[in-house]
Amino acid sequence: MTLNGAPTLAAARAAALADARAEADAIHGSATARASALLTATHAEASALVEHRRAAAERIAERERRERLAEARGEARAIVLRAQRTVFDAARTAAHAAARELTSDPGYRRLLARLSAEARERLASAGTAEIVAAPGGGVIAHAGSREIDYSLAAQVERCLEAMSGELEQLWR
Repeated sequence: MTLNGAPTLAAARAAALADARAEADAIHGSATARASALLTATHAEASALVEHRRAAAERIAERERRERLAEARGEARAIVLRAQRTVFDAARTAAHAAARELTSDPGYRRLLARLSAEARERLASAGTAEIVAAPGGGVIAHAGSREIDYSLAAQVERCLEAMSGELEQLWR
């Protein structure tokens, strides 16, 4: 109903209410669309962050794995070297013990004579060699400023040194 062509209060109220509902629906729709877009962007950002963190964690884990592997290899190498040293030291001890036993062998006097003759021959250019018995067996010869150690202990050490390449082959 209109009064002299003017809308009535009820019609104005209905029109204002309809406009308010339309505006509210538009605002709600816009807010819902923005919230949905924000939620989608947040999910995408969270997924990218999770992927970035996962990749970083994998890199860290791989680096730690390589470090632990290197440490384990180093420890294993140290164990092998200690075992080799133990075997070599045992062989050295056994060789020295065997050399000391030569002093009670019937051919020991001939060995001393041969070592003394060789020492005299090698020191001949330095003068007359003085030959003395070495503690533990063998001889030590002096002539002038030169000395030759033919003690049994020195002989064992020279022999082990000469065999170092062959001994190294035991570990391969």
